[in-house]
Amino acid sequence: MSPATTCSLLLLFFLTLSLHINFSTAVNSIGVSRRTLAVAADTVPSPKKVATFFPSDISPPTEKYWYSRLPNTPLPKALGYLLQPGHYPSINTEFANDNVSASVQISYKIYKTSAKHEKAIKSSLPDSTIFYLYNDIHPGKRMRIRFANSGTKVSFLPRQVAESIPFTSDKIPEILKYFALQVNSKEARVIRDAIGGCEDPNMEGEEKFCATSLESLIDFNVERLGQNVRVISTEAGKKQEYTVSAEVRMIGDDKAAVCHKMRYPYAVHYCHVIAETEVYEVPLVGSDGTKMKAVTVCHLNTSAWSPDHMAFKVLKIKPGPAVCHFLDSDTLIWVPAKY
Repeated sequence: MSPATTCSLLLLFFLTLSLHINFSTAVNSIGVSRRTLAVAADTVPSPKKVATFFPSDISPPTEKYWYSRLPNTPLPKALGYLLQPGHYPSINTEFANDNVSASVQISYKIYKTSAKHEKAIKSSLPDSTIFYLYNDIHPGKRMRIRFANSGTKVSFLPRQVAESIPFTSDKIPEILKYFALQVNSKEARVIRDAIGGCEDPNMEGEEKFCATSLESLIDFNVERLGQNVRVISTEAGKKQEYTVSAEVRMIGDDKAAVCHKMRYPYAVHYCHVIAETEVYEVPLVGSDGTKMKAVTVCHLNTSAWSPDHMAFKVLKIKPGPAVCHFLDSDTLIWVPAKY
């Protein structure tokens, strides 16, 4: 090899090395690591989403907090899928999806029903059971049921992030700006309804709390029931005719807390405890042979409910008698472990 060729190769090597060093320095100076790049690449872009990865000082919610407060209580499946460590959940318009069941829309508004909710319920009446009377559940009883969920695929935010986002009706403009939502959009309407439901005055004998993070959800229920609890939910099942296959079993009384997953840009649960309430586990067999256990709540005294509530129209009764309804598959029921 001639001296000229050798010099050319050495010059090319040092130029390449210099470029590599300069690029590495630039990457490190803006704090981009391989892990961060991988997280960013794994995030689906969305025009209505908050930042796609966490600052290093904010930890995503994990199972650790659950087991630190509830060491003897298994994490329910309905909560497991809400935990997405490593990046923010997709905050998008899915939470405002109109294609949700009537039972979801009225699940945490048991005392009053809006005109829109009435329309949704009426559309479900021909082929599904929503409300039923207390004595209707017995072995051999047949009902066509749709076990739906909230229709939202959003997840929990870290507690620090959730607590930094306003959650009051007087801050609606700020909330809409945070999520880049138009004032007159259906997403804005859903947000107003959710916050309004949380701020509505408690009915007689009701205690409620809207949990905006995993930690606040756990804290509320542990403070009420202690650490010796069961957390259950209805098993997912397709829409079909079901037969009650055996005697129902009482699994909770008016100390039980029912936490409904709300329609919101991130995971929020509407938890309430209602006096004169009983919770039952109902064994069912579908027309296709599928066996499952559903959770149902019975309100033993409906005299305080609005006479215009859809339950009374469906059942053709006046306020007062016990009314029951099944719970959705992403609704959580917290009961003392004695049951």
